[in-house]
Amino acid sequence: MNEIFSIFNPDWWMDENNNALQMGDAILFLIFLLPIAYLFIYSLASLRKYKNPYPHANIQHRFLVVFTVLRDGKEVISSINTFLDTQNYPREKYDIAVAATQLPEEDLITLLQMPVNIVVPDKESCTKVYAIQQVMERYSPHEYDMVVIFNSDNRVVPNALDLFNNAYYSGCDSIQAHRMAENLNTSIAVLTAASEEINNHIFRKGQVTLGFSSALIGSGMAFDFAMFHEIAPTLKGSDFSKAMEVALLEQNIYTEYLEEIVCYSKKKDNAYGYNEERQRWIASQYSSTFLALKRLPLAFLQGRWDYCNKLVQWIMPSRLLLIGLTVLIAIGMTFLDWTLCFKWYILLLAIGVTFLMAMPEGEIARHFRKAVWAMPILIFSSIFSHIGRFFGKKKKKITSISNHENSD
Repeated sequence: MNEIFSIFNPDWWMDENNNALQMGDAILFLIFLLPIAYLFIYSLASLRKYKNPYPHANIQHRFLVVFTVLRDGKEVISSINTFLDTQNYPREKYDIAVAATQLPEEDLITLLQMPVNIVVPDKESCTKVYAIQQVMERYSPHEYDMVVIFNSDNRVVPNALDLFNNAYYSGCDSIQAHRMAENLNTSIAVLTAASEEINNHIFRKGQVTLGFSSALIGSGMAFDFAMFHEIAPTLKGSDFSKAMEVALLEQNIYTEYLEEIVCYSKKKDNAYGYNEERQRWIASQYSSTFLALKRLPLAFLQGRWDYCNKLVQWIMPSRLLLIGLTVLIAIGMTFLDWTLCFKWYILLLAIGVTFLMAMPEGEIARHFRKAVWAMPILIFSSIFSHIGRFFGKKKKKITSISNHENSD
């Protein structure tokens, strides 16, 4: 135990008796300790009981509800029908627009017969950012009060627009709903669903509890319409969530998280689909990391703590990579010098406690206990995905209008 705390003593680093292995081990430990401590703090904060702070609004605002879809027209048709059938918000107070990219002709014909506005982007292959920009160009800045963005597979609770309306009436210009997996049919789907719930508790509920903005997740989001109309044309890149987060934080706009607005989505249910999704996420993550390293010093000097918090998130390694590398280092140190390995096993225990705190009770948690055997598959997939990023051949860019946050 003394070995663990000794590395925090400046005199220890000046001791000539410490060999290269000890110094390297200490440096690695501190590098891994920082992100784990960060996750632990927000996981602990997420244990606070949630209570919606927004009273019922006296005004019913007008909404534009946007569904983004790539190819899968039948899926978005089903989602829109469900939305129209279940929402208890007055029908005359919202309109639906569809950013329809590469849809079959028969699906377009079906959509034309529905009470929706169809926007077909002028590029056959485009990002979600570009598709949404095309939608916003069709409307004037004050035509609606709020815009809500969904993916093609999203299904939301019946009082979603009511709850968005209440928060907006109280002054919230940016809101993230609670996205949750709908399908738990395979072990991979269960693990990715569990990971997304951990994301929700650490990067949304925990962040908001401590006064920071919620992370965006790509769908189930609501924004002030005039504000979004102004921001949308300035967004760049393929990752809509990160582009929007930067734009909001640069203007000091806070993002609220409303846990009770549950937005269901379908998760990848096989290793191939999961790995394909990871490749897209990794490509986005590397560019975000370099951007964060570039902007963090200035944001820190300016005292923009919400922005700093977001940039620190982008620098952190993925959770599966963090677990996998910590396990490998712990095993390696056990064989190289067993006296150095104990703190690594304590770090692994801390990771486990962190994620258990962030795992809410419910159906996903019950399924997780049976699916945990598949976790090594995801961990090694994560490690090899990063290795492939450095040493593999460059592949043709995958364009996707859906923005599924990778559930590491």
